[in-house]
Amino acid sequence: MPKVVCLCNEVINLSDIPSSNQLLLIDDVKYEKYFDSIDAEKLYEEMTLVVRCPNCRRLYVYENGFENNPLIYSLDRPE
Repeated sequence: MPKVVCLCNEVINLSDIPSSNQLLLIDDVKYEKYFDSIDAEKLYEEMTLVVRCPNCRRLYVYENGFENNPLIYSLDRPE
C-alpha cells in the first residue's frame, strides 16, 4: 500500500501490515451477513478503508477504493 500525504503535510506510511494508521469500517447491515460464519477475506472486501493522520487526526475515507479520491474529515475542535 502506498503512502498518503495529509493536508497538514504529514506523510502517512501504509506499508506496515498491520498499520496503526489504517482503519477498516463496515456498516451494520453488511456485517450481519457474516455474523454466524466469518469469512475474513470476504469480510475485508466489504470494508471501507480509512486512513488516519497520526499528526492532526484527519480521516481519509476511501469509499470507492484507494485509486479514487477520498472523503476527508477533520476534527471540529482539536483536543
